[in-house]
Formats: sequence, structure tokens, C-alpha cells
Amino acid sequence: MAPEPLGQTKKKLVLFDVDDTLTPARGPVSPEILELLKELRKKVAIGFVGGSDLRKISEQLEAIGDQKVVDMFDYGFAENGLTGYKLGQVLQSQSFIKH
Repeated sequence: MAPEPLGQTKKKLVLFDVDDTLTPARGPVSPEILELLKELRKKVAIGFVGGSDLRKISEQLEAIGDQKVVDMFDYGFAENGLTGYKLGQVLQSQSFIKH
């Protein structure tokens, strides 16, 4: 699933929770789900959302294949949204704890 630029054709973003949606809880993703995501990504922007850190999410979603999880999705949000990614790049973040 090579990243495509988000253009006029991708005006919708579909987000998926990782545990118990894309994968069994803490389990690996199935080939069928990966194929479904690949086809869906041709039509809309897709993203993952998870409470775990990116390392744990990667273990689940990279179980099949050699592509990095941040390259498989247009957007990714780990640690309940504290860490974000867009087209494989880390999004700027700021902690409210410092304020």
C-alpha cells in the first residue's frame, strides 16, 4: 500500500481502532483485513487509532508483509492520539502537561 497524496479524490477519512477492530486484541492482522484496507485506500484516506505505542501497534499491523505501518495508512494515531502520523511523517504534537 504505497502512500498516495491526499488530493481532491480523497475527501473522506475513515479511522479504525486497532484492537478488536482491525485485529483481535493484541493479536496480528489477517491478510483479508490488509487486502480490504488496500482496496479501501484507493477510494478514501484511511487511518488507525490505538491506545498502545507505535511499536506495539506495528507488531500487530506489520505481522504480514514488510511495509511499515505508518506507510500502510494515510494517518495514524498512537497512544490515544498523543502521537500522530500523516503519510509516514510524525505530526507535530504538544503536551498539555507543560502548560
